[in-house]
Amino acid sequence: MDANGIMARVWSAEGRDNPYPYYRILNEGGPVHELTARKFLVVGYAEADYVLRSPLFPVQTLDSPDRGKLRPDGSSVNLFLDSLIHAGPEDHRRAHHALAQPFTPRRLAAMRLTVARNVEALLDRLEDLARQRGVVDFMDEFAYRLPISVISEVVGVPRADQDWLLVQFKYLADADKPEDLPRAAKSAREVEEYFTSLIAESRRKPLDDLIGELLHVQDDTGSKLTDRELLANIVFLFVAGFETTAYSIASGLSILLERPDDRVAVPATMEAATLFVDEVLRYDPPAHLANRRRVAQETTVGGCLLPEDAEVMVLLAAANRDPARYEDPHTFNPARSSAPSLTFSAGPHYCLGTGLARIESQEAFQRILMRFPGIKLAGKPVRAHRFPIRGFEELPVAVR
Repeated sequence: MDANGIMARVWSAEGRDNPYPYYRILNEGGPVHELTARKFLVVGYAEADYVLRSPLFPVQTLDSPDRGKLRPDGSSVNLFLDSLIHAGPEDHRRAHHALAQPFTPRRLAAMRLTVARNVEALLDRLEDLARQRGVVDFMDEFAYRLPISVISEVVGVPRADQDWLLVQFKYLADADKPEDLPRAAKSAREVEEYFTSLIAESRRKPLDDLIGELLHVQDDTGSKLTDRELLANIVFLFVAGFETTAYSIASGLSILLERPDDRVAVPATMEAATLFVDEVLRYDPPAHLANRRRVAQETTVGGCLLPEDAEVMVLLAAANRDPARYEDPHTFNPARSSAPSLTFSAGPHYCLGTGLARIESQEAFQRILMRFPGIKLAGKPVRAHRFPIRGFEELPVAVR
């Protein structure tokens, strides 16, 4: 099979369930694959890292006239086009500067207590539900709820509204079929209205939260985020952190349940928890593809000539298993000391929430195992077949 045939397998039901055998084939075939004369796939670690960092490969953006073509009903995708993830270089730099303020190392260290408090509250809930039901779905009752509870505190969303937001974001995340789009569009409008109201209230009565800070922060050019950019980026922080962090936590737990030694080591020290989380993120990341790039001028990457204006896709999960970078890459090994993974991208579009996501996973694994050392699977996990996002739809567990 050529690269196109392999990627067709990746998109199939079998591939979405386990794409890694196909990534192995791609890695063996070289770091860069030509899909068409103007479309290329990067799977090598060094080449992916270069493309993600180099100004020769800007993220593809859409001009305003093209935006409505994505979702004629004006639903979820259109709002995110004004967020940092789709911004051009100048708008991205300005938005990144503003949004980075709450994610500095000092603030993240202080937020660990917030994360720990939310983890303990959810474990109390898990224990109560287990008494009532015996078996609980870890996805619904913990993995989804932790990131949304934490980011809600950061942004300034009242606790009473979090369950409603969780439902709306699940509608947005699951809108991968035509029949799902009307419900997703309705949720997108309601979420937009909700945060528009929350921002307006913050203008009237500023609070010590992310919205209050973003309303006043200025970058070094003296320009602020526009109202639309502020709204789009607040919503994007929720959606991005909610889904990918939830999938990472669930993936890590499923691995822990199969590794008795790590079940003992992870709760013992923060170093062990950190190494375990980093290996989970390398071994089974939640997002497998980076944003598409275009080639600003003709260049060569990995021995492949890329013409100007060609499209480049970076397969992050394949790069994370590149044997040229990692020894025995298809083996889960928390003790490995090789290069950090590309799970959160690299360069200007490196994920702002990386530090917070790692803290949430570290605290979750440590506290789950300290509280429920006998936690175990209580049914067959169900994968969410939504490539390029990979995670569980259901993860039934029994706790005691």
